[in-house]
Amino acid sequence: MTQLVFVHGVATRAGADYDTTVRNRTRLFTEAVFENVDVQILNPYWGGESPIIDKRVFATASADNSFSLNIDNSAGGQGGLGKPVLDSDLSIIAIGNQSPISAIDTILSGAVDTADQEARPLNDEEVAAFKRAVNLIDEGGAQSIFTGALDEAAIAKRLQDDDEPRAFSLGSKIGQAVTAATDKVKNAISSVGSKVLKSYSPAIGVFLGDVFVYLNEGETREAIRAIVLKDLQEAYDTAKAKGKPVVLVGHSLGGVILTDILSDPKGAGLPEDFKVAVLFTVGSQPGFFASLQLIAKKTTSSGERLKLDCVGAWYNVFDPIDPFAFRADGYFEDVEDVEFDSVTGLMAAHSAYFTRPQFYARFRACLIKHGVLVPS
Repeated sequence: MTQLVFVHGVATRAGADYDTTVRNRTRLFTEAVFENVDVQILNPYWGGESPIIDKRVFATASADNSFSLNIDNSAGGQGGLGKPVLDSDLSIIAIGNQSPISAIDTILSGAVDTADQEARPLNDEEVAAFKRAVNLIDEGGAQSIFTGALDEAAIAKRLQDDDEPRAFSLGSKIGQAVTAATDKVKNAISSVGSKVLKSYSPAIGVFLGDVFVYLNEGETREAIRAIVLKDLQEAYDTAKAKGKPVVLVGHSLGGVILTDILSDPKGAGLPEDFKVAVLFTVGSQPGFFASLQLIAKKTTSSGERLKLDCVGAWYNVFDPIDPFAFRADGYFEDVEDVEFDSVTGLMAAHSAYFTRPQFYARFRACLIKHGVLVPS
């Protein structure tokens, strides 16, 4: 049985939202990547080891006193940069004709996000459309969804799985996702305001909090490592018994944790013959923190890059606009930095990787390249 261990990143806490996200992400991996393959997906949860941050520290928009430069707030007013920008021709069809993969990602990620927000499992219709999108991207046929399409209903119908005789109307979940994608594009263009930045403070704060907790050597760091190591050991035992590979995915700080452990697997308590077929660090910071000598410390001061000897292939995936993602090849050897366009906003980019069909298509192609999967 092939083993996939997914180590989550920062700002992840137990609850209904977390359970829904794990359930839906696991189904997408199982059906869009490992279809007809015996796979076990482990999701070690370490978020409970981080302390809760008092939300009042983020309430900078409601401070009683202000340090003002007495600049007239009306400057710019309704003209200039403050003027809404609307374009009646701006639709997901227009975007799709220019960048079909980006448009498909926007539609299907919207469907996954909606399911997560509604705290429900993805339904068969949504999964079928997601798989269809992954296959089209993989086969280079994404453009076929948009060529000659006259309306959003046509887009929804073309996302229908060829093996599933159903027609996606605008009243279906996929039809709603297509319409929502157009609304999302228009809203992104027309919404302007400095107050939007205030919503970033909690995300950045929790990110830094979790990072500091892990990088500070002590009981909490060891507790986090122990949780991840338990599932790595289980994956190793099961894979070895069946002669199957181990694949690891680390999102954000999860990638840092995995890199830290894999830089000295024996010292971390893993078996001497522990091997990883393919490692994916996604929206992560191993190169950044290793360069600061906070993880994966070199035993010598030479300029040689560090190599993770137990890893067969390593892909470090990042969106250029993700503020929490960094390259890794400056510090590590035999890692391929891979750029990924998640087609979203500044802060949303950090968590958007695993709702995009494009990601799963590339992920599957990498596993085929390294012999973990056999082409269908």
